[in-house]
Order: sequence, then C-alpha cells, then structure tokens
Amino acid sequence: MKTLFSRILPVLCFCASAAFSRAGDFQSAVITNVPLPIHVPNDHFLVIRNFTQVGSTPRGLITATVNGMAATILAAAFVDNMSPSIEVINNVIVAGPADVTVTCGTGTCFVSYRKGED
Repeated sequence: MKTLFSRILPVLCFCASAAFSRAGDFQSAVITNVPLPIHVPNDHFLVIRNFTQVGSTPRGLITATVNGMAATILAAAFVDNMSPSIEVINNVIVAGPADVTVTCGTGTCFVSYRKGED
C-alpha cells in the first residue's frame, strides 16, 4: 500500500498544481485576409510581443488610431527558413484610448498581444 501511495502522490501533486497555474494573459491570432481590430480603452494598455509573416511583400502592418489620427507603429517580420538573415521582432506598447488594427499583406501573419490595466 505504501508503494502504491508513493507512486500516486507525485502524479496527484502535479495535477493539482497544473489546475492552478496560468500561462499568462497573452492572446494569439492568425491573420490572412480579414483585419484584426483591437480596442484599447482608457486607462489600459496593449503590449504586442510578436508580429511575424510567412509570405512575400507587402508586409503586414499594425496601425494605431488615437483621437482620429492614425499611424503605422509596426511592420511584420518575415519568417523564411531559406534566408540566412534574421529580422528583429520589436515589442510595442500602446496606451489607451486607442483603436489598433492588425492587417496582413500577402501570406499569413501571426500576432501575440496582451491587454492590461494601468
């Protein structure tokens, strides 16, 4: 009985700890033809951690609109296994209130982001 309990106890502890752990608040989206709108309310922020594109030009773009004025804040980094060069993937933080639109050029884009409160 002791050997059975000693073998089951680690499994039970692992299952119990996995039920309470979180991977974080980051969300991911795959974008092809339809733009992804993200609304950032007042006293909130948006962190964009990753924006990559598989495919050719034109690049995918992330545009932020604040008080009716729009600006492109990030262009997608190309992911190509055949190319020896590696593009830098920048992190971007957008303070609210803002409307952010993620569009993809030709190909498929991947974006990961997190919304937070101030």
